[in-house]
Amino acid sequence: MTRPADVIRKWEAHFPREELETLAKAGYGNRLGFGSRPALLVVDATYSFCGPEPLPILDAIEVNRRSCGDRAWAALGPIRELLTAARAAAVPIVFSTMRDPASPAYEPGLWGAKNTRGVEDGGTGGDSRDNEVLDEIAPRAGELVLAKDKPSIFAGTGLAAYLIARGVDSLIVCGGTSSGCVYATAVDGFSHNYRVTVAREASFDRVDSPHWAALLDIDMKYGDVVDTGEVLEHLATLRPGA
Repeated sequence: MTRPADVIRKWEAHFPREELETLAKAGYGNRLGFGSRPALLVVDATYSFCGPEPLPILDAIEVNRRSCGDRAWAALGPIRELLTAARAAAVPIVFSTMRDPASPAYEPGLWGAKNTRGVEDGGTGGDSRDNEVLDEIAPRAGELVLAKDKPSIFAGTGLAAYLIARGVDSLIVCGGTSSGCVYATAVDGFSHNYRVTVAREASFDRVDSPHWAALLDIDMKYGDVVDTGEVLEHLATLRPGA
């Protein structure tokens, strides 16, 4: 069981002490722990959300308004480490991308009503790589890539069936954005009764306040937000012969 002091110590650099005391006293923040058969979900680490190079955020959104710029690129190293460890442990790996608006299957819903871009302007078919995973963490043969229209990887995709078929009991989530698609995926994973872990340094957002608020909310209610190093240690125990 998590003690109030543990909650405060973990998050006091980002939130007022009184708020953390309130959450802890209300009973939030217990640790779920890792499962024994995890899947690694890499959320939207694409050229659209990361940009083609690590630019400062205001410069990055001049190139692509969905970009998280150098904040996303800072997470690529930890994401790469997670991929290496998951592959060594033969853990199922799933990448998500946003579906290209040029695709006949694209269903924009209300995306256009919530931003001044209208229908997402990233990805126009042809030579655009906006909705591809960055080469630095490119999927390998046998690793699933799901194109989605909504924030959560679970929404309108075959993810749930894929996880059931492989006997997955827990999810390790990373990528972006923390306050958007990572958050939605974590909540849906919890709603499907999976133990959810979010790797902190391997998650990114374009602005800090929503980033930390989303991670706190996940850690209090829906899963565990932990250092990437702790996830790597757990994956090492799952390697064949470990």
